[in-house]
Amino acid sequence: MLTFAAAVFLLIVTPGPGVLSTAGVGAAFGWRQGLFYVAGLCAGTNLVSLAVISGLAAVILAEPVVRTVLLFASSAYLGYLALRIALAGATIAFIRTAAPGFTAGVTLQFINPKAYAVNTALFSSFAFYPESFAVETALKLVIVNL
Repeated sequence: MLTFAAAVFLLIVTPGPGVLSTAGVGAAFGWRQGLFYVAGLCAGTNLVSLAVISGLAAVILAEPVVRTVLLFASSAYLGYLALRIALAGATIAFIRTAAPGFTAGVTLQFINPKAYAVNTALFSSFAFYPESFAVETALKLVIVNL
């Protein structure tokens, strides 16, 4: 169980979209708004965990057509964002936007590939309570949330 807790810590604190965007939200909008955003990230992580545990993510990604559509959709979106940033020029420093909140945090986790990779690694390995899948899964969810 200690190995699992150490793996959770190391996989969650490594820079990814959630960690990096949290730093940005906190720096740009303050710690109070950052707490709402982090609460959304936590809720989104739990929803992704449930998708991984239930096998829903595996079923969706097992279909080659779905995987290909998601690949092209995510690539197109990232390309679109890159073009907007590249073509924004000096105006990017003057963009006024509302602070992202709870919903933005949840949404980020749904499209965050690291969230799926981390949860798949954590919930499909590190078996420490082979007597009961339900007890082990519940303990893993508690540890991940702590």
